[in-house]
Amino acid sequence: MKKTLVFIVMLIALSLSMLFALDKEQVDSWTALVGEKDLQVKMQKLEAYYNKYGAREDRYSMYMYIHLAQTTYMLQQYDKTIQFGEKALTYKEIDASNKLPLYLYLANSYNLTKKDLDKAYDYAEQMIVLANSLRSETQSNSAIDINFTAPALRIQVQLLALKANDPQSADTAFKKSLEAYQLDKSEKSANFVLKLSEHLLKMNKTEDAIRGLEAINQDKPNYEYHKLLGTWYARLKNNVKAIENFKASYGLKKSAQVAYNLGILLNQNQEIDTALEYLAESHLLNDEKYSPEAFKLFEHLVFFEKTKGQPQPEQEKVYNEILTAAKARLGITLP
Repeated sequence: MKKTLVFIVMLIALSLSMLFALDKEQVDSWTALVGEKDLQVKMQKLEAYYNKYGAREDRYSMYMYIHLAQTTYMLQQYDKTIQFGEKALTYKEIDASNKLPLYLYLANSYNLTKKDLDKAYDYAEQMIVLANSLRSETQSNSAIDINFTAPALRIQVQLLALKANDPQSADTAFKKSLEAYQLDKSEKSANFVLKLSEHLLKMNKTEDAIRGLEAINQDKPNYEYHKLLGTWYARLKNNVKAIENFKASYGLKKSAQVAYNLGILLNQNQEIDTALEYLAESHLLNDEKYSPEAFKLFEHLVFFEKTKGQPQPEQEKVYNEILTAAKARLGITLP
């Protein structure tokens, strides 16, 4: 009996020692993979850990799936990202700081693989809702906005843009693109706004197109953007805003086309003297397409409008004075 008891105690001790050894081995494996910086090596360690311990349900399980989702996503193994990311989300104890990146991985993975675009949109929406719930009134929200909300909105914009011929989809995509840009001011978000503004213009939604381009141009003034705005405002017969934007564009970069446009619009506004200044400059900028047209209108306005009825020498004097002044403004020293 005594020998039997000793044997049982020894057996229990041996079992416990094997259990502790196994736990230490698992802990060591986990510690090694978590600290690994090389993605390929980390993936190998993760797969080995998953194959050995994946069937267990322990305190590492949820984090194992989180690391698997993250690593496969960074390695662009999107099918595996979907598998492991969705498994990680089944754990009720998962917190918001882990949910946000998982939603991002899954939304992008479904979008890039085109496996289920509705799921891509839904995960992006869940990311937006969760990110908004984490916003603080007392602290900066820029990290959440830049890393999660804006990317989620861009994913939704891409998906909505696939149905851009539908007016409602185009409108929603445009609003979301503007929202993303207001959050992160990134070039990616700006490009979505610009493309959708151009699309809305083709759908004759000129005012919306202007609103998008103005949002970008307000932060990053650009001569091309101002020129487009001038053209779009002119389409709406809003000469005041068209002239304002053409002048801003011309101030950033001299252009015979823009100067010619200003000459036309200013003449329509009965501002003939200023119109002649821009037409003269358009002529002197020597553009193959616009300078000849500007010169025709310039001559007509000088001889048949501004100096109409005056003696020819007086007309020629005014003509030469305007051209000389234009040369001086442009820094042209040639006769």
